[in-house]
Order: sequence, then structure tokens, then C-alpha cells
Amino acid sequence: MKLQLAGRAIFGRMKRHIAILPVLGVLLLSSCNWAENKTKQALNKGGELAGSAATEVIEGVTTGVERTWKVDVQLSADLRARGLQMGRVVVLSDDKGRTNRLKVYLSTDVGMQDTLSAIAFDKDSLEMGRTTMIVNAAPNSGDHYELQFQEDTDLERKSRVLIR
Repeated sequence: MKLQLAGRAIFGRMKRHIAILPVLGVLLLSSCNWAENKTKQALNKGGELAGSAATEVIEGVTTGVERTWKVDVQLSADLRARGLQMGRVVVLSDDKGRTNRLKVYLSTDVGMQDTLSAIAFDKDSLEMGRTTMIVNAAPNSGDHYELQFQEDTDLERKSRVLIR
């Protein structure tokens, strides 16, 4: 009889443990899923931060390079007094890869019909090329004008162009 009671007690406890096992299994699986989701979220956030940092570095380097290689293009005081304004300037390469062309956006409120000259100077302020362009602008207008310098003119870093 004692053996029977002991067996019932053991089986009774085992039934409780067996009943608890599925609950523990569900908790374990759900906690693994929770941990997996949290890990994914942390990795995604880390990836976003790393991507943002890399983008900031690239933009900083690009800005620094642009400043270093920028060609300074200026309008003469006379042209500015006559109402000519300059917008965006783009340095272009010829078919042989030489940077001897500029595309300049000019606008005017009063209109202008004139032949302008452009003089290119190197980083030591030595003249290195000249060209001309015809401006035929109506009042309140703007347009892109291309300046083609001589073949040997290389609009290198820190060079300057004066349009007069």
C-alpha cells in the first residue's frame, strides 16, 4: 500500500511537471522570438547609424574636394554695375579630357548685347588663357553660356576666371 501511495505521489508530481512543460516550451519559444526581433532591431539601428555616418563622411570629403578644386569665376565690377548677374558655374572637359571649358549661367534685369572676354589665371595669378563669348540677353532673362578656352588652358584647382 505504501508503494502504491508513493507511486501515486510521484506520478501526480510528474503530471504537474508534464503539464508545465508545454507552458515552458511556449515561453521559451516566444522569448527566443522576442530576442531575435530585438537583435534584428538593434542590428538595423546600428546599420542605419553606420550608413548615416558613412554618408556624412563621403559628403564631407566631397565638399572638401570641391572647395580645393573649385575654379573661382567672377564678373568684373563694370558688368555687375551694368546689371549682369552670374549663377551656377560648371567646369567641363573637352573630348580629350582637358578641363578647358566653362558653362556659366548669366542673368540680367535690363538686357545686354555685348561681346565679353574671359581671362583664366592659374593658382599663382599668371594668365593662362583667354576667350570671348557673345551675350545677347533680353531684359529679365537668363541663359547658359559656354566658354571654350584654348587647348592648352587647364582650369586646374585654385584657378580663377575673370569675365569682363
